[in-house]
Parts: sequence; C-alpha cells; structure tokens
Amino acid sequence: MRNWNAIILVIALAGPAFADATADALAHDEAFARACEAGDVKGVVALYTDDAVVVWPGEGEEAKGKTQIEKLAANLCDPKTKPKAVIKSVVGVPLGDSHIAITGRWEFTQTGPDGKRTTSHLRATEIIVRTPAGWRYVSDHASIGVHPPEVAKK
Repeated sequence: MRNWNAIILVIALAGPAFADATADALAHDEAFARACEAGDVKGVVALYTDDAVVVWPGEGEEAKGKTQIEKLAANLCDPKTKPKAVIKSVVGVPLGDSHIAITGRWEFTQTGPDGKRTTSHLRATEIIVRTPAGWRYVSDHASIGVHPPEVAKK
C-alpha cells in the first residue's frame, strides 16, 4: 500500500511541475515573438545566454554566442519583412530546477523580396536556463518540416 501512496504522490506533484515549466517556456517564447515582430534585435538577443547555440532552418543559419546570434536575428526580425511569429504549441519539461526543455510549433510569416507573404511552419526544440536575469535560451534549434514525396498518379 505504501508503494501506491508514493506513486500517487509523485504523479500528483509532477502535474504542477510540468504546468509551471510549460508556462515558463511559453512566456519565454512569447517574449521572443514580441521582440522579433517589433524588430527589436537587442531584445531578441537578450533572451539568450552569452554562449548560446542556435541552429535555424536556413543554410548556414548557425550561431554560437550573442554576436553571431545578433546577425541571424537581424535578418529574421527585419522590420522591412514585417515578421509575424505565431506560437501554435509549446510543451515545457523541467530538467531539474534550473533548466527546461521546450518543444514547440510555430508559424512564421515574412514578406519576401518579391513582396509576397510567405508562411513557414517551424518545429522548435529549445533549452532554457534560469539565470539571475530570468530564463535564457542555451540552445535553440528550429526546423521546417519536409513535405512528403508526391505519389505518382496512375
């Protein structure tokens, strides 16, 4: 009977921990979306640790450290492209007391050089760490799903 009580207690305590991690993850991602949409590159970069690593979907869109991340963010969050970042889903999983793993889906829309709006469907896997200044990205990896191959019609 004691084993069941312990299991029930662990399950009961895990729910709030996951809820808090997801709320923290969502708040952090929302801060990124707001800053990027506003063209606030400094605000975007402030959401990362000094040694953070970024891997974004485009060829060569990899960076380590705030100086390199700033160059990527300046392109992504360029006000001329009118960026719109919509978070579709976020799940935060606590990794101890100071880190959260995040999986999420985003829709990111920008105006291209041809003047047309294009929407990309992104998947994100991120790690944030609690710092004295608040949560910060340590790792930020986003990818764009590949469409399934077309089936030849008979």
